[in-house]
Order: sequence, then structure tokens, then C-alpha cells
Amino acid sequence: MKDTIIMTPENLQRFEKGLNLLDTSINEFRRVAHNMMPESLQKFGLDAAIRDFCAGLNNKAGLKVVYQSYEMDQLSLPSTTSITIYRVIQELLNNILKHAAASEAVVQASNENQKLLITVEDNGRGFDPSILELSEGIGWANIKNRLAYIKGKVDIQSEAGKGTSVNIEIDL
Repeated sequence: MKDTIIMTPENLQRFEKGLNLLDTSINEFRRVAHNMMPESLQKFGLDAAIRDFCAGLNNKAGLKVVYQSYEMDQLSLPSTTSITIYRVIQELLNNILKHAAASEAVVQASNENQKLLITVEDNGRGFDPSILELSEGIGWANIKNRLAYIKGKVDIQSEAGKGTSVNIEIDL
């Protein structure tokens, strides 16, 4: 199009800036759409999606992420439950990246005795969990609301300088 229209250098610069903004918008839309329902979650299930997400985070900002699962390949969940669990794990790992200054994180998921047990741990700086109740950030509120939606229970163990362990239990 820019080859067929006669433009001043100033208009050409504006036109190219508009094209760049359009490309950025398209890429952002694709990223958001992918994050809404990851393809691996849809095609291969929760276990594979968590494994892929952890692998994708591995070595970002110096963080080594290990994923371990037990009897997860046998688990069949409604898609809304799978998405909810995936989003909670995603938020917890993103919080580790943002706040923990950790070098290692471990995500464990197991399907035992009609319960889904999830643990997300890091070796980061830790914090006083009581501050979460006073927090105005949306991250922790999202985690609580998502887990309440699927009737999940969460327990956080953390101490300054000793990392954090988040334990989640969901009745199946």
C-alpha cells in the first residue's frame, strides 16, 4: 500500500509507526489468546500443560523450575477446573519470578485418594504470609477467588530468608 500512495516523508513515518503498532497489537492479541486457553492444556491435558509452562519458565531470570507429577496422566477434570488450576500455578510461578529472588522452584502435582494435591515451592527470600490479607494486589486475590470457585484449600508456609511453600488441596 505504501508503494502505491505518494506520501511525504512525515506521513510515511506516521504510516510505518501505525503498521508497527498494528503488528504489536496482533502479537499481543495472540499472546493473550494463547494464555486464555493454552493449546497444550486443550490437546494434552493439565499435566502436560503444567509441564510445558514450567519448561518455558526454566532459566528465566536465573530461575530453575522443576515439575514433578504422580498419577496426573490418569486425571480427567472438567475444562473449567483444569484452566483454574493452571492459572493458579501460573500466578504462583509468576509471583516467584517477580518477588522471591529465588534460584529454584519446584511444582509438584499428585492425584491421590480423590484429591488433587499441588505444591509450589521456592528457595527465595520468603515473607510473612499475614501480609497477604492486607495486600491490595490482584494476584493473591485472583488465587484465592479461583481456588474458592473450585472449593480448593490453600496453605502458605513462608519465612523471611527461608523461601515459600504453597500447598493446595482440591477434592475431586
